[in-house]
Amino acid sequence: MAARWGKRSGIFILIVFVILNLFLFATSRLNDDRMPGIGSWRVLSVLTGSMSPAINAGDMVIVRRYGEEQPRVGDIITYWQEQNGLSLTTHRIVHRMENGYLQTKGDANQGEDGGWTDPDRVVGKVVVNIPYAAAVQEGLQKPPVLLAALAAFIVALAYSHRKGQSRSKRTQTETIEGELS
Repeated sequence: MAARWGKRSGIFILIVFVILNLFLFATSRLNDDRMPGIGSWRVLSVLTGSMSPAINAGDMVIVRRYGEEQPRVGDIITYWQEQNGLSLTTHRIVHRMENGYLQTKGDANQGEDGGWTDPDRVVGKVVVNIPYAAAVQEGLQKPPVLLAALAAFIVALAYSHRKGQSRSKRTQTETIEGELS
């Protein structure tokens, strides 16, 4: 019973992982901003520890665009470092001017970020942090790690299958011996 549950849960996790990666890949190609996600939601990886301990390097964050709501002091936001830039930053808002410009700071950083962030560069507010998800995803994209994970999965599957067969044979043997007595 436990072997069957283990096999099913392993297959389920593998299927969810494959579907998630296909979703992230497809949506990053379909969205105008080239970021994975759907609608006003984006799924992004955190590369540095500037927001530790709230968000660590290797975590994945889900960011929601601001609608009618305005960014507020204390919100953790993701924004483009430069207009039409290629680099995103996820930091906390520490000051907000009346014209909407924002001053940000990483929780682990000593000082505030240089300059003010134009509200047009804000991608959205961080609403969910998934610890280690980006690190796991990045690790599984490396061929040696992926091959090792697949090999471990196959070995576990074969072991649980073999263990199930030996248990089945033992039960059949006990039944036959019981009938002969």
